[in-house]
Amino acid sequence: MSPEERQEALERHGLTEGPDGFDITLRGLQKALKRALTLRGEGNEEAARMLALSPEDPLRWEYCRCLQIEAFSAEAYRSGI
Repeated sequence: MSPEERQEALERHGLTEGPDGFDITLRGLQKALKRALTLRGEGNEEAARMLALSPEDPLRWEYCRCLQIEAFSAEAYRSGI
């Protein structure tokens, strides 16, 4: 994966990269919440607990950030990085 492809993948997953690691964008949060709803529908208890938290709860944001990092990492792995 070239640097340009990597940046496109980050944007696609709603992530930015800073000095402290990955941050989630609003688009990434929306995508992660959709994924969490799917996971909850499949019986995932962690997703259900996270979705029950207040939208302002930092733990909910962190869970969503981790979902998007996981999706980005899977794409990077498939591309052969």
